[in-house]
Amino acid sequence: MIAPDLAGLDGYQLRLPSFEGPLDVLLRLIERHQLAIADVSLVAVTDQFLAHLDALGEAPPATVAEFAAIGARLVLLKSRSLLPRPAAVEDETDPGDLVRQLEEYRSFKDAARLLAVRDEAAEGAFARGDGGVAVPEPPSPPKLALHQPGALARALRRRLTAVPNPSAALATTPVVTLREMVERVLVALTGRGRARFGDVLARCTGRQEILTAFLAVLVLVRRRAIEAEQPELFGEITLRRSAPAAPAAVSADD
Repeated sequence: MIAPDLAGLDGYQLRLPSFEGPLDVLLRLIERHQLAIADVSLVAVTDQFLAHLDALGEAPPATVAEFAAIGARLVLLKSRSLLPRPAAVEDETDPGDLVRQLEEYRSFKDAARLLAVRDEAAEGAFARGDGGVAVPEPPSPPKLALHQPGALARALRRRLTAVPNPSAALATTPVVTLREMVERVLVALTGRGRARFGDVLARCTGRQEILTAFLAVLVLVRRRAIEAEQPELFGEITLRRSAPAAPAAVSADD
């Protein structure tokens, strides 16, 4: 037995100047050419359906879906009646085919209602065989040893104390001191007497070493151990050892 759909379109009645009754009957009459689609106002149909939804309070999705399907069919028939057709082309609409489609739509609608009733009654699950399938019982959790909680806590504390903490190795970057950089600059000047500052920077591996090299050159220039020349702005800096200071002249009075 099929349960009635009280919230669907079965209890919905249209009231138009040329028709009064259910919406699906209106569609059936139009498709059978028993009612002219031109005499039906689709605006009035939509307004009355929206008023029906307001009366329901909360519109069921199935009701909206049914109205959308029938409304789309009515719009198609309305558009076909308004568009001009060539005289040589016959009407492809077969009344028998439309009736068959409407009957199929009704059968699917009834089957959907029946399945909905069975789903609400939890009748959608069936066991295979006469006795069904035995569901295995979940395994019981393992039991703890027969000890007092305090003894277990002390044993766990001793175990955690005995386990050494993992040593984390941190990667460190070697730092070049100012003294080491000064020696590096002097070694670059050994033998040749002069060198380019770019050659000193080529051995630097990072920004910190570059700054240390520049500071080392300033220290050596301040101590007058080397001389720095830069012919043009932002050009290459040439380093060379300073000439040893000449001994002071001794006067005859001394």
